[in-house]
Amino acid sequence: MKSTRIILSAAVALSLLALSGCGDKEPAKADNGLPAECNEYVTTVSTCVTKMSKDNKAMADQFKTQMDAATESWKKVSDKEALKASCKAAMDAFKPTLTQLGC
Repeated sequence: MKSTRIILSAAVALSLLALSGCGDKEPAKADNGLPAECNEYVTTVSTCVTKMSKDNKAMADQFKTQMDAATESWKKVSDKEALKASCKAAMDAFKPTLTQLGC
């Protein structure tokens, strides 16, 4: 599924940010017309990226571009139930990484 590849790409990009430090700012909650599970994923990952972007802005900008592309792609998915399941699975899979990153 194309959305799964996008989610995995976003996860890989965030994993690369593990080498950066943490900052203080947090983004606003995602509100983009997607299922709550996808908004939770976007908000959680974006918050972590924002915290980590202090020392690696270029990497954070790259991640933001990838997340924006993923979000736009998800909006085009007609099966919202499958999208919910994909976003929930991505969040569940990403939780250990968030912990490792200190997010």
